[in-house]
Amino acid sequence: MGKNIFFCLFVGLYGVKAVAQQHNFAELMQCHNSSEAPGMVVRLEQSGKHIYSGAVGLANIDTERPLNVDDIFQIGSVTKTFTAAAILKLSEEKKLSLQDTLEQFIPDINPEFRYLTIDRILSHTSGLPDYLGEPSVSKIYDKYASIDLVIQSISKQPLNSESGKKYSYSNLGYVFLGKVIEVASDTPYDQFMSNTFFKPLKMDNTFVITKGTSAGKVNGYTTSRNEPKKYINPEDSTERQWNVDRSWIYSAGAIASTLADMHLWQNALKSGHVISKENYKLMTTKALLNNNSHVDYGYGLDIYKISGLDSFSHQGQVPGFFAWHVYFPNEDLTATALTNIDTKHPGPALLDMIALQLNLSPKQVNSQKAKALAASLVGSYRSSDSKILNISFENGTLYSQYEGENKLKIIPRENNSYSYECTENYFQLRKNNGKHEIVPVYLYQGEQDALVKLEL
Repeated sequence: MGKNIFFCLFVGLYGVKAVAQQHNFAELMQCHNSSEAPGMVVRLEQSGKHIYSGAVGLANIDTERPLNVDDIFQIGSVTKTFTAAAILKLSEEKKLSLQDTLEQFIPDINPEFRYLTIDRILSHTSGLPDYLGEPSVSKIYDKYASIDLVIQSISKQPLNSESGKKYSYSNLGYVFLGKVIEVASDTPYDQFMSNTFFKPLKMDNTFVITKGTSAGKVNGYTTSRNEPKKYINPEDSTERQWNVDRSWIYSAGAIASTLADMHLWQNALKSGHVISKENYKLMTTKALLNNNSHVDYGYGLDIYKISGLDSFSHQGQVPGFFAWHVYFPNEDLTATALTNIDTKHPGPALLDMIALQLNLSPKQVNSQKAKALAASLVGSYRSSDSKILNISFENGTLYSQYEGENKLKIIPRENNSYSYECTENYFQLRKNNGKHEIVPVYLYQGEQDALVKLEL
């Protein structure tokens, strides 16, 4: 469903235990999660080698059934990658062209949408609005509806902009693409996906949820702002209308899958076994706007650098579930995290594991090197918003403390760097124009504004 950027989550602290070993992924999983709450499952694979799979948390709070790595999760908008690949597959079979218009497949579509082309819809550059949060739709999307009724109900808003003018994420567009697939293939969307992708690739635990809200044994949960530790069923939420029959999400976010199946998919997709390598290149190439500028999205994939590395990814959220699937082409690393709690993005935990695997952050150091770092680091620093950070060295341990806030333990690292517990985001001591400064380096956001040391 909706696209939720999660970079703001990476600046926080998670858990209370330090990650003692560089590749102790299990300990890092525990650092980010509780075994007594909804949790997550994670898998990393590199160059055809399975690196790690793990699960932490409960699949069902009432029965206390724990999550396991083979559980089926709803992947939300990661579905869009599958839908985009299906469109490209049909183009290879000459059943459609990417320059075809919506009108050719949905004749009674909103007149404003008639001449929008498939390629623009694939890249979210068509100018289509979104339908999530539309009051008239929210009142009825708790009940099953046919795809034609769904399209009729969600197609009444005007365009946001001229086609090709800007990037604007639209679930509406990907619902339309599901209908295009049905018309072009003369097969229901769920059957087409199964016959074309899931069965041939032996993705035996992957399917489209066509009705209801459940995909099996894993319960999805949500929380409220006032009670973040109280886990409730999404349909019981009083903060938002969060009971959504998956028929309304359809080709924009209604697929359920497992960690193993997602990696079968990625391996087949990148190798040309799903669509041609030429079409895969189209998926992984940034779309071009009318003014010749690029957007960070191709066909069904986000395309941007993470810690300076090229990546193709998608995240997904539906009521009760959150997912992030990312591939680093130059490192040939695939990483997937799936959760059964929709208010906790799996990105921070997964990105910490990626950082460990790819050595993206400085390594932790021994006590002797920690003393050397302390000699340079101890002092007071002013942030760009004039907050004062005090760093101290007490009984062999470094601490940082903003004025009026709690004292936090520092984990010393190589290259004059440090981090806090349970995160691979780090801070680096540097000298700039004769002044010492601390530069925050976040894995997702990159370098942030420096804190300047107050000289005595």
